[in-house]
Amino acid sequence: MKKYIKNIILAAFSISMLTGCQTELDDFNNNPNDPDTSNPSLLVAAMELSTFQTHTSGIMRNAGIFTQHLQGTNIGQLGAVGLYTVTEGDVNNEWNTIYQTTLMNGHILNRDFALNYPYYNGIGQILSAINLGYVTDMWGDVPYDEAFLAAEGNKTPKYNTQQEIYQRIQTLLDKAIVNLSQPEASNEEVPDDDDLIFGGDTEKWTKVAYVLKARYALRLTAVDANAAQKALDYITQSGMTSSDDDANTKFLGGANSFNQWYAYNVQRRNYMKMGKYFVDYLVTNNDPRLPFMVEKKSGGYSGNAPEDDNTTTTSYIGGYFTPPAPITQKGFANPDWQIGIVTYAEAKFIEAEAKARLGQPGVQTALQEAVTASVTKITGDAPSATFLANATATFDIANIIQQKYIALFLTMEPYNDYRRTGFPALVPNQNSDTKVIPVRLPTPSDERQYNPNATVVSNVTTKVWWDAN
Repeated sequence: MKKYIKNIILAAFSISMLTGCQTELDDFNNNPNDPDTSNPSLLVAAMELSTFQTHTSGIMRNAGIFTQHLQGTNIGQLGAVGLYTVTEGDVNNEWNTIYQTTLMNGHILNRDFALNYPYYNGIGQILSAINLGYVTDMWGDVPYDEAFLAAEGNKTPKYNTQQEIYQRIQTLLDKAIVNLSQPEASNEEVPDDDDLIFGGDTEKWTKVAYVLKARYALRLTAVDANAAQKALDYITQSGMTSSDDDANTKFLGGANSFNQWYAYNVQRRNYMKMGKYFVDYLVTNNDPRLPFMVEKKSGGYSGNAPEDDNTTTTSYIGGYFTPPAPITQKGFANPDWQIGIVTYAEAKFIEAEAKARLGQPGVQTALQEAVTASVTKITGDAPSATFLANATATFDIANIIQQKYIALFLTMEPYNDYRRTGFPALVPNQNSDTKVIPVRLPTPSDERQYNPNATVVSNVTTKVWWDAN
């Protein structure tokens, strides 16, 4: 039954990978949770698939353009994002995917199956924490406590403050750790291949939960004097020892299940190119990840400056190919490339930063381990001693964040770190109206129009609560 359920969901997800329009690419709102048919296996698998979708599509493209890993061009909607123009109508799909699919599934899982399925519930709580992090880090104050009461007649939920949301995230993760520590006999059924990330391995899920606790603790360095110590304590408890512990997206490749970066490049060729700052940094530092992260053109590796929205001859994301030519280079835009959601490399970067902030020894060692983990995972080979020595010769906050900026390419974390620390020192697009890199997304139009209790923010230069640097 589990394999049957998994195949059904994968088929539905694969169809969304192959479609061409923005709504179909990004709006994977397949909520399979009819109260009469829902079960924990289906709920967890659906939550994971929608998390994969969110982690590789719209809000990640926005974040990547804001951090100058990428740049939108003048032939698609991402050109406006490059000019820091994001409208309230542009973000409904991403918001709805997180709430209507992922978080709603987590709510149902906890409501209906908490007692007899602690392992499933623990996994669901971790996935809920990840997605609640996505939504609050992009939008600030968001609904949660009242967000899933539509069945009881409340279709206009009040918003929680971001400070409250961060408390809810930590509580979710604490509850997940307790659930995952229960004896197997306390479960009516345990996850197996319906858990697409770890195949039901509760030890690995517990490690992820502690790294997430550290991530969200460290996010608050500007508003919590104890943030670094909390983060270090959680990392110490995590027990992650290698990239084998990474929680990754899962795409099967082949004809049906595509990495969304690949799907976007196939369906919207030339809408998005690499960013000049990012590419130049890799080239200047002879980074071995360069050919995996960036496509090599006839003129070498190049990217668009923030003011350059031309398609030109600059590089695409690495591994991209022109259909129907064969793939000759593995990279992030391959159909089956797995993007890290929570990784060992991130855990070591968190450790390095926390120790640096606390003035503790071991900063450089943790940084070296972080860079080594990233290079090895992406290229298949450990970095040379020369590259590693150069990349970690300086181990202050600025370089820790710089190296993390490279390693966590195509995730939201570099954008969060940039807002939190000001590193790397990016120069905003001088052709934009604001000449200020956005620090949030606007409240979705659906919320503004239909929820009178929404905290509406339209100015993308209005900081979220934790962004006090």
